[in-house]
Amino acid sequence: MDFNEIKKTWKNSMNAEPKLNKEEIEGKLKIHKDSNTALNKVKRNYLIEIYFGGILGLFFIFWMYINLSDRYKYALLIIAVLFFGVIISFTWRNYVKVRKTIISSEQLKPALIKIIYDIERYVDFNTSNFSKYLIMPFAIFFGMVIGIFIDAGNQPLSEIFTSIEVLKIAFVLTVLSVLFIPFSQFMTRKMYKQHLDELKQCLKEFEDMEDENNDSL
Repeated sequence: MDFNEIKKTWKNSMNAEPKLNKEEIEGKLKIHKDSNTALNKVKRNYLIEIYFGGILGLFFIFWMYINLSDRYKYALLIIAVLFFGVIISFTWRNYVKVRKTIISSEQLKPALIKIIYDIERYVDFNTSNFSKYLIMPFAIFFGMVIGIFIDAGNQPLSEIFTSIEVLKIAFVLTVLSVLFIPFSQFMTRKMYKQHLDELKQCLKEFEDMEDENNDSL
């Protein structure tokens, strides 16, 4: 534990009304340490998601550019750029909010409340029906369509999307969605939800400590 943080917390406790005892100071320092550990893991995972998504997006767009025929290339490239751009921008925007938050011993509770709110909004979106049943299936569908267009070359759409081909797409899309939607939810829980729960536990411990302090007056 950082010595300067211990000294600062001890000094602030001397001016606090009511004054904190030794156990309360140690509890506050523990909450401060645990919450910053969870927050740093969330920040790290945001960056992993941004870098991975950016590299994957650039690779996919480059692959499309060199493999698609000119007839469909630029329309599909625009869709791909917009899709990856919106997803990565959304993650980056949430990361910037979290990155700016500083959990200090002086403003521990307000900082915890803010950071929990910001991360929870991101988790709620990623676990929402909109994300699970629209964004994820669209990503799978778009990848399948790109593969079909690459194989089709310059054929007209009426020859590319026959009734049999549409049925194949629907079947494969259903199978892949059943596999990838639970996986994406698992990754959200692993990268964000578990650390969000840790931050909520830190806030609960702080509020319990406040209640005990008020009851002792």
